[in-house]
Amino acid sequence: MKITSKGRYGLRAMMELAKSSEDTRLTKTREIAERQNIPLKYLEQIINLLKKHKLVSSVRGAEGGYRIARSSQEITVYEILRALEGDLSVTARNDKYWGKEQGIFWSELEEKIKTILDIPLSDFVETSRNTESGMMYYI
Repeated sequence: MKITSKGRYGLRAMMELAKSSEDTRLTKTREIAERQNIPLKYLEQIINLLKKHKLVSSVRGAEGGYRIARSSQEITVYEILRALEGDLSVTARNDKYWGKEQGIFWSELEEKIKTILDIPLSDFVETSRNTESGMMYYI
């Protein structure tokens, strides 16, 4: 499993939208791109994927923009990364050893990774704020 720039940028965009949702305003992709230093065209592709997976909603028009589709307490980091990266497995499910002794190890490893990533976006945002202010949080 490798988290690509799509996953990292998407998580940063979702964090930005979660922060904006605290004051219930819509955020334009241009604003996210500038604040998070993400190429605008790439961000638009990422936002479309997040919309497709019902993590982001949009409003059209001059005053339009994007917001997270659910509360940041309900959306998990795992859900975001899975929407952007697809299968987060560490091995292929069709591997001939998947169901044997080694398969148990790989499935346990995947479950531990999922548990680590299965934290609410709101907690991830708060951890980020604390890290910026000098506190450190390790997953």
